[in-house]
Amino acid sequence: MILILGCSFSLGWYSYDGVKETPHTDYCWYDELEQSYHVYSHPSGGIMAYCGCLNDLDTKKYSAIIIQETWEPRIVIQEKIEYYAVRPNVWQWRIDNTFHNRLGGIPNLQKKIAKKYNFEWQKGMNDWFWNIEQKHRGYNLLSEACASHLDYLAQQTGLPTYSYSFTGVKYPYKYIKYLDVKPAIEQLFYKKDLHNPDLHFTRKGNTVLGQMIKKGLGDGLQ
Repeated sequence: MILILGCSFSLGWYSYDGVKETPHTDYCWYDELEQSYHVYSHPSGGIMAYCGCLNDLDTKKYSAIIIQETWEPRIVIQEKIEYYAVRPNVWQWRIDNTFHNRLGGIPNLQKKIAKKYNFEWQKGMNDWFWNIEQKHRGYNLLSEACASHLDYLAQQTGLPTYSYSFTGVKYPYKYIKYLDVKPAIEQLFYKKDLHNPDLHFTRKGNTVLGQMIKKGLGDGLQ
């Protein structure tokens, strides 16, 4: 039984009608691995969310860990942490953000916070958040710290732990091993029938991704 930690790309595959996406949770890239699994998907979350998840899980039942790295930084704080099953052995966290580093571009979250704390959201606040987002040693440094902690947590489990970077950005892990697989942004993004425009992967895209990761793992999960 392997443990997989990922973002919305580990929730399932997505159809696209030209306007919006629809997620389908009956199949995802890890079904190509031919391994028993438990998956924890964190839409809008990243390394920080994976830290919290791994810290709280009892990992004794697992034989290995796979981490699906996404675009960072994703500094997300939830009101409360809850997971619900989307299919057998696949869980998604319930999105209940009280903070997100990209808050300046999330109108629904702005309205939620303004209503809860009884104030009016001002445009200048968006500019402020975007300015913080662009600082080189701001949220990126926090993501690097989270990656270091994730490496520590993985080492504490004693389980073989592999990471796949969608973007090609790699953290200087001491324990976690990166798969020797080309990043999805080079192999899958903006490819016809594999990727929805600026969004997620199709069913076929997930099949290709799963085969890439399976090949990269080799005998690592045996």
